Amino acid sequence: MAEAIGTPDTQTTATAPKALTVAEFGQGETAEETNLLVTFILGDQTYGGDILQIQEVTQMSHITRVPHVKEYIKGVTNLRGNIVPTIDLRLRLNIDDGLGDTSSQQIMIARTAQGLLGYIVDSVREVITVPSSAIEPTPEDWLDADHKYFVGIAKMKDNLITIVDFERVIQADGALVDELKMG
Repeated sequence: MAEAIGTPDTQTTATAPKALTVAEFGQGETAEETNLLVTFILGDQTYGGDILQIQEVTQMSHITRVPHVKEYIKGVTNLRGNIVPTIDLRLRLNIDDGLGDTSSQQIMIARTAQGLLGYIVDSVREVITVPSSAIEPTPEDWLDADHKYFVGIAKMKDNLITIVDFERVIQADGALVDELKMG
């Protein structure tokens, strides 16, 4: 199943992960499960998220502020007639290193239990395939109960990619997001 990532002008197609079989490998090799991640930049770090959670990536557009919400909820945006709450992922993850380039910011539209949510990131990089064996779980003692949105760290050559679960990022504020959608 192919999935469009990007605006109509910049869409790329990503194929959903498929199960690999031994027949696809040479004699004596074993199949290994892989993960497709959308990589993105926040500050000077590379992060990734499961491509199956992302509906599309759009350029930064007008965001209507909503009063009396948490600082990281930037407001709502209109996505082809759908009102989408939009969260600044840098603020939500408490990344304030001053290294972000706001001129290239993009919004990743994710499918969550609360519906569509927009996550503002510094820039979206690419879709990569990561073998499951290259992903280590995030150490439990790093995170408190309110910050379980990091689900692993992928070791890719000379680069470490922290994997974010977009569903978990908003779980603590699900009722707040529902209020934003209702107006």
